[in-house]
Formats: sequence, structure tokens, C-alpha cells
Amino acid sequence: MEHTSEDARALIRAAQEVHAERHGEQTFLPGTYLSFPKAAKRTGIRSDRQRYHDALEELEYEGAIEWDPSARYARGEKHYLITQSGLDDLGSAGTSAGAVAILDGQRKLFEG
Repeated sequence: MEHTSEDARALIRAAQEVHAERHGEQTFLPGTYLSFPKAAKRTGIRSDRQRYHDALEELEYEGAIEWDPSARYARGEKHYLITQSGLDDLGSAGTSAGAVAILDGQRKLFEG
């Protein structure tokens, strides 16, 4: 995500914070649903503007998020999930040391 805009980085960080407040950081794993409308409100980016849609498109292009195919018939906002790449990028940006430690612990759990 080194080539992403500040809007895109702010949105994904805010989405992570919203999720952590609701469910705790330990549940922030690949495949986790992200609430971008609430994240946009938190960052001051209006979800009905092109700026918001450009940031989401950028995150999707960079592989940080992916569209949730199980929500293809859902109405309203597209449903996005965090990818492993997105988690790695958040960890390398220093925004989620706790989530990175949790992920490392879970990797160890599944490896042996």
C-alpha cells in the first residue's frame, strides 16, 4: 500500500478501528467484513462523494480489500473484506502492532 493515497490509508485504518471497537482486535483477520461507510464518517470523507469511491477502488486495486462475493445480492454499499495483504500493509505501517502480534500467534497455532 505504499502507493495508496492518504484517503485510502485513512479509510482502512478507520475501518480497522471501527471493527476493533465492536468485536476486538483479535477478530481482525483475513476475510473480516469492513464497515467503510462508518469509517468514512469517522475520517470526514463523505461516502456519497467520488473521493470515497476512488479510495475504495484504490484499496481494491492494491489488493488490500476484496469484494465479498457472498454479498452479491446485497443492496446498498458493496461489502468488502480485508485481505492478508491488507493486514500485512496495516502492520508494516505501524498502525496495528496488536493485530500483527495476534496474527503471528495464530500463525503459530496453525503451523504446529
